[in-house]
Amino acid sequence: MIDQIRRADYLTKVQYLLMVVFGAATGALAFAPLPQRVKILGAGVAFGITVGLWFSHLLSMVVDAATDLRSGAAQ
Repeated sequence: MIDQIRRADYLTKVQYLLMVVFGAATGALAFAPLPQRVKILGAGVAFGITVGLWFSHLLSMVVDAATDLRSGAAQ
């Protein structure tokens, strides 16, 4: 898996890094000694950003695969 990450393009690496950062922020905010509402809000927002990044990455991979298939089928 490490080899796949090394071969990935720059944008994919940035997406992975941001997913890890916001995923860690989700856990950190969930267990931080903060008021309950702040913990819920902070963890929820960080988790939402993480899911949005993951979904964006998934869609970009599907679009790239479809483009590759179409260009391969046209040749």
